Amino acid sequence: MMGICCMLDMLKDMLVDINYMHWSLGFVTAEFFWDLYLILRQRRTVKENRTANEDVQKLMDEETYKKSRLYSLEKINFGILQDAYHELELLAITLTFFLAKLWNFSGKSIESLGYTDELIQSNMFLLQTTILSFVVHLPWSLYSTFVIEERHGFNKMTMGFYFKDSLKKMAVSQLITTIMVTPLIWLIKWGGDYFFIYAWGFTFLFTMAIFFVYMDFIAPLFDKYTPVPDSPLRTAIVDLAKSINFPLTKLFVVDGSKRSAHSNAFFYGFFKNKRIVLFDTLLDDTCNPMLGLDADGNKREFPGEEETVTTGKKKGCSQEEVVAVLGHELGHWYHGHVWKPMILNQFLILGMFYTFGLLVKNKKMLADFGFVEEQPTLISLLVIFQFIFSPLNRVMSAVSIYITRCFEFQADRFAVGLGKGEKLQSSLIKLVTDNLSFPMADKMFSTFNYSHPPILERIAAIKEEMAKKSKTE
Repeated sequence: MMGICCMLDMLKDMLVDINYMHWSLGFVTAEFFWDLYLILRQRRTVKENRTANEDVQKLMDEETYKKSRLYSLEKINFGILQDAYHELELLAITLTFFLAKLWNFSGKSIESLGYTDELIQSNMFLLQTTILSFVVHLPWSLYSTFVIEERHGFNKMTMGFYFKDSLKKMAVSQLITTIMVTPLIWLIKWGGDYFFIYAWGFTFLFTMAIFFVYMDFIAPLFDKYTPVPDSPLRTAIVDLAKSINFPLTKLFVVDGSKRSAHSNAFFYGFFKNKRIVLFDTLLDDTCNPMLGLDADGNKREFPGEEETVTTGKKKGCSQEEVVAVLGHELGHWYHGHVWKPMILNQFLILGMFYTFGLLVKNKKMLADFGFVEEQPTLISLLVIFQFIFSPLNRVMSAVSIYITRCFEFQADRFAVGLGKGEKLQSSLIKLVTDNLSFPMADKMFSTFNYSHPPILERIAAIKEEMAKKSKTE
């Protein structure tokens, strides 16, 4: 017992003597080099595999493989430079006590407007941070969009659309942040010893509210969601939903092609009000049920049921393949892959707010980050959740990736159970080739970075499940 008490006393002394800024930066720097090691492993995999092996040749032709390899290499090289810059930026911001200086500047800014309130200063600080971040990171975003994505045929945006879209996103994001942060800070200051319960309750209710209003009021500010009219595709999707009692109420196609040629599909909604959204880039010319753009962004009219359209190399998925993709997506719904992580996250957030309440009493912590005189609640949130909790955040990220990969395999098995195995395979292959996703991955890199299993692993698992299913029939 005496030994345990001594150990606790030593730990207490360490927490008093530790420089929280140096400790946090030490972990963040170690994390950067770990990520660099992983990405260099993947870079080596991409560089060494100049030609497709036998398994990959079943997925894509040699020309597509070379394109995906060059695209992957360019993104990796760019990502390494970008991560190195962000690491240096973080070190510079922290070591020069830039946050404290910006906080003081935000205070002077509101004083010039006749205000001295901490809540107003907190929102001014966030606004100034958002603007600075946008300006500083703009060259990286522009290069990624208008050089890399453009070079490989994915970018569909003009420069004017890009800035209009970015500024609109920044304005909406700032408004949502203000609506969330202002009551949260007030609750932390008002809540006393049990503030963590009020803070957690508020963030939970706010998150649920955003989920409810996002697709109906926020998402349409950026994209056009067109109801899928009566068509063979709509009938097939409705029949799929009915076969598993999925409460489908609305089916949309979103004009993702105005931004990018990358494709996707998802469902959303609570309780008996589920909606499905298909990106127009997911649909090939034989199943796109709307007037608009094809996967290459070309204007054309949707062909009739008996017609076909030839536009060079076919992109997107056929009707049966789209239904197979949705069979996978609805597998996530059937197995509760949305609400299970959500419940887990709520326990985690509650625990983090409770721990925040213990740490925020340590005045030395913020002093180590340059806040000697003032101890702003907003800064305490940023420092503790971004820096102090960074080891926990990293562990939870790894756990989340592992769980998500398991969910992906389970959703694939669900689609196979619906009899969609063959079409799911062909749709996944088309998505990989259309998106120029490099089909080979370093095992360690994949484990820590890919929430979706590599294509070769997924195809092998689907075939294995199909073989099991055929034996039982």
